[in-house]
Amino acid sequence: MQRLFAVPMVLACLAAAGVCAESRHASFVVSVNVPARAILQVVEQPALIQISEQDVQRGYKDVAARYRVESNTARGWLLRLAPRLGVAQQIEVQGLPSPVVLAADAVEVHRPRAGEPEPLALQYRFVLEPGTPPGSYHLPIHVSATPL
Repeated sequence: MQRLFAVPMVLACLAAAGVCAESRHASFVVSVNVPARAILQVVEQPALIQISEQDVQRGYKDVAARYRVESNTARGWLLRLAPRLGVAQQIEVQGLPSPVVLAADAVEVHRPRAGEPEPLALQYRFVLEPGTPPGSYHLPIHVSATPL
């Protein structure tokens, strides 16, 4: 029985407190910093290339590669193509707005931002160093993306 009496008493106290309660207001600002990013995913690219006797006689090896790039920057991103030493004296790249030729230095190509992930299909022609023997070699180019 005491329990039934206590509940109305507590409710009465809470109601009385609500009448006298003050209203308070607070506001705050939220800001978010989203870091710029450009992510290059390899869809198809050999880790190793096989250079045959025919490639050596011809003087070059052709290789195809496909990538997918996602970027969240309004200014676009840079495609960086860097030659690796040892097999190719020159690398010709097709599949960009204009052909690119690499010798000893890396090249960066500006790419505008696409609203969706951008597919990128490139054709490489590795002009072989004189005296390169047939065999298996690491891909003589490194490809990466950098946000602007």
